[in-house]
Order: sequence, then C-alpha cells, then structure tokens
Amino acid sequence: MKSQKDFLRAKLVGFQREIDALRRTMREQAQVHQEKESSLCMGIFEVLDAFENLDENLTDREASLDKSSRMLARNIRSIHRKLVRLLKASHKIPIEFPDGRARMDACKVVGTEAASDKANETVL
Repeated sequence: MKSQKDFLRAKLVGFQREIDALRRTMREQAQVHQEKESSLCMGIFEVLDAFENLDENLTDREASLDKSSRMLARNIRSIHRKLVRLLKASHKIPIEFPDGRARMDACKVVGTEAASDKANETVL
C-alpha cells in the first residue's frame, strides 16, 4: 500500500513538474511572439512614415508633374491606404494628438529635436 502511495505521489509530482515546464515554455513562446509582432509593426510604421513623406513631397509638386508621375503618386497613396487598412485589421490604430502635442501617457520618447519655432512636447 505504501509503495502504491509513493508511486502515485511520484507520478503526481512528475505531472506537476511537466505542467510547470509547459507553462514556462508557453510564456517564453508568447514573449517571443510578442517581440516579433512588435518588431514587424515598427517596420511597417517606418514604411508608413516613408510613404507619408513621399505623399507630402508629391502633393507639393503635383501641379508640375506629368501624367506618369501623377499615376505614380496615386499608386503610392493606394499602397499607403492598404498598409493603414492592414494595421486597422490587426487592431493597430494611430494615436491622435490634439493640437500636435504629445501626451506622455500614450507616448514613449525615442528621440528629440531642437525646434526653436515649436513649443515643448510638439510632435514633429
């Protein structure tokens, strides 16, 4: 009887250790997945910024563009909209900044630039 109890106790301890190892592995995999997703999103955000800069430059010069350049500008805007839709489908939406001013509860400062003509905390 005692050997049966010891056998069952050993099995129970073994199962608990296995469950703990599986939980740890699952947490590690979730963390790796989160890091990969964050990295991918940051890359997409950089691409979106590049498209926005292109759009601003093209908008400034649109009157002087020829037909093929205007078509290229439309294609660039279309790709930008597709990227925005892709992010919205993943529940990633842009943060709105009223008056172009940062809110520290929604931001992480990654860099600053001195701009004498702008007020402090202005998002550039």
